[in-house]
Amino acid sequence: MPRIKQIFCLIIFLFNFNQIFAAEFSHSTYPFYLGITGGYGSTTWEGLVPPRNKQAAALLLSTPSDVSEGGGLWGYFMGYEIIPHFALEASYTHYPNAKVIFDETSLVAFENNGLTDLNTSTDSISLMAKFMITIPYTEIKAFSSAGAARVHRKDIIKECWRISPTFSLGLNYNLAEHIMGEIGFNYTGGYGESELDPAEDYVPFLYSGYLRLAYRLW
Repeated sequence: MPRIKQIFCLIIFLFNFNQIFAAEFSHSTYPFYLGITGGYGSTTWEGLVPPRNKQAAALLLSTPSDVSEGGGLWGYFMGYEIIPHFALEASYTHYPNAKVIFDETSLVAFENNGLTDLNTSTDSISLMAKFMITIPYTEIKAFSSAGAARVHRKDIIKECWRISPTFSLGLNYNLAEHIMGEIGFNYTGGYGESELDPAEDYVPFLYSGYLRLAYRLW
């Protein structure tokens, strides 16, 4: 009799465990989603500008004297939740243009017909793995993402693409059966080289805080 009771308890335990496992790791009802992104972003051209107290003539020969950057960003994305706690996402993000100012005696001005105001644009295409956990007693998920991005710089001096690491942190929540909202922060690496004209090959590092709205298709 005790043996039968133990077997019966084991069957109940396995049944309950299977129900929990299925609820946690089965596919979402609508795992595929598309959405739009909006927020604030900034490139890092200002990192090339020497401090005011160190802007000697020798430095102004090769570095910018001032930079105006930062502002609204926009983009779109799509993703697929393989399980409720893991997804793959692809996205496109267009960052605000930066205005980079050079001295009239700089190498940039000399090599580009007196150019002193450089308007440069940056965008990126990324593919990321997204890991999510549900915050206890809520339906909000905290997530972290990591992957690779192709950063695109385009201006009168240079147009190039560079593959860089990219990372995100944030929260998301299903606002309705088909609607998901998200808030997050992203960092994408760039490239800088110590050379006489650092602006020639510079690819900006990217920072952004964003809001996302997605529609779950199926």
